[in-house]
Amino acid sequence: MKRKIAISVLMVILLVSCTATKTVIPTQEIDLENMDPATAFAYLAEDIDIGDGGLLSGQPCASPCAFGIRIGETQLDQVIPVLENNGISRCWTERNLSWSLISCGGNRLNVQVDRDTRLVCAIWFDPSVPIFLGDIIEKYGEPNYVTIDQDGGPGRTHPRFYWNSIRMLVTLPELSGDTYEVERTTEIEGINFSNENIYRISDKESNPHYYKPWNGYGMYQPILETMPAIPMPTVTPNP
Repeated sequence: MKRKIAISVLMVILLVSCTATKTVIPTQEIDLENMDPATAFAYLAEDIDIGDGGLLSGQPCASPCAFGIRIGETQLDQVIPVLENNGISRCWTERNLSWSLISCGGNRLNVQVDRDTRLVCAIWFDPSVPIFLGDIIEKYGEPNYVTIDQDGGPGRTHPRFYWNSIRMLVTLPELSGDTYEVERTTEIEGINFSNENIYRISDKESNPHYYKPWNGYGMYQPILETMPAIPMPTVTPNP
């Protein structure tokens, strides 16, 4: 579903003229605005080598840093050059009144920047190598919270796990069914790091019916609560 949304967003950007709130930023001196739509779409949608994003390897920087981007430190005008220095290009930028979103490699890697502070406030990516939940727990300890949603509709279960220590959200692939068996060898889908304002530990502590404690590996059932509103871009799942 997330990949379909990403492709739709890219198509809209390519088929409409630039506005004050949505701008394509060329990388590597490639003039995307003057490309024919099919060529520009193919360029932007091409996969990039995310690897594990440094989650387990610590390369090129250790989490919650990813590809040289650090939450609360990296500035908006530094994001593209830092990514390119770490081998990541094929990026476009979307803006609204409160944030700028830099998305690279067909939405495989995303960086959100606060428009007021001009500092990075969130990073999320889909690894291009297998990462298993047990390996993350072995490195970072057990998660603080678990949410099991059916945001894709009835019969579609989508788990998320939260680590307060580095404000990390880990998502598992959405599967069919009303239960979800979580195992050490369950492969993860995506990683999300955010600042204090977006991660909001206090909201998680005050909503125990939605944010459940980690109960170890085993069978989990969907949480019949409404997902709290989080100020994140619409092209990514909200933690």
